[in-house]
Amino acid sequence: MNDKSYVQKLLEISGSYEIDRYKENDLNSTHRPFIGTPKKHPNDENILILLTDPFSNNKKFYEFPISSIGSIEDLGTITSESGETAYKIRVWVKKGMPGLAAEPFIVE
Repeated sequence: MNDKSYVQKLLEISGSYEIDRYKENDLNSTHRPFIGTPKKHPNDENILILLTDPFSNNKKFYEFPISSIGSIEDLGTITSESGETAYKIRVWVKKGMPGLAAEPFIVE
């Protein structure tokens, strides 16, 4: 399943929104934007994973419950120097909702 189909499937489960190419609503007062490449959660179909840089070896990512998403915008496809491609989106998450941010680090 490609990334766009996966995001659309998750939104259908939540009964929420369609993916928008351009959005001119002022969501800043009630939501916060997060940009990344969507990936399927390995255990829970109601959670969206966003990789901040899909081509990096240091995978920083966010996890959000689908129910916390107010809107999703299609930002197109990005390409790495080696020719790999990834789908990129902007997710608007409601303020006050839980999320998870994970970032790798080296223990020294």
